[in-house]
Amino acid sequence: MKPALKFILVFFIGLELAFIRSLWLNIFTIIGAMIYLLFKHVSIRKFIWIGLIGFIPFVGSWFMYFNLSIDHSAPFAWIMASRVYAYMFLGGVVVYSQTTTQLMRSFEQDLHMNPTFVYGILGALNFLPKMNRQIKIIRASGKMRGVRLTIFSPQLYVKAIYNSFVWSNNLSQAMYAHGFLEDAKRTHYQQKPLTCKEILEFLFMIILSIIASLIK
Repeated sequence: MKPALKFILVFFIGLELAFIRSLWLNIFTIIGAMIYLLFKHVSIRKFIWIGLIGFIPFVGSWFMYFNLSIDHSAPFAWIMASRVYAYMFLGGVVVYSQTTTQLMRSFEQDLHMNPTFVYGILGALNFLPKMNRQIKIIRASGKMRGVRLTIFSPQLYVKAIYNSFVWSNNLSQAMYAHGFLEDAKRTHYQQKPLTCKEILEFLFMIILSIIASLIK
């Protein structure tokens, strides 16, 4: 399935989870996401990582909704607690089964999103590692002058923001140097149009999620 369709599917199921109280929908979502991640050969360590991160919110949600509900309903507590892992595994489907470049490229080609917006997002995301390195350099320079810069220090962010303005100008010049024109028609090195099979898979998953939400 194309990354754009996958993102829309995850978003749709996320809305269902938010507005429909169904334990079966939560369970089917978790199992379906786990099967898909296994099919994508996601490492077991990432499954364990999701399980560990969600354990405390899961337990906390169960006790909170069980103790604070009027009738101390255990089924309601299980519904709300299982949503934690349902959302986490849905997020894992988006994060672990594709790259950011693949997702944004699919948005631009399949959903016809504005290319300027897409390439701007990709440029900003690609600058994040450089921003982290720059912050480390700024903090190291401060230590050499006897100044300790913490995450609450305004000087740290002022210098980082100034550098980001310089990088944004360099990025725009690099994009134009590589032939990017805002109003020009884009050509694609890799282009895979949507197929009927992918659309049918998408519609089948939507219908399956609706059926799961109706099970009481």
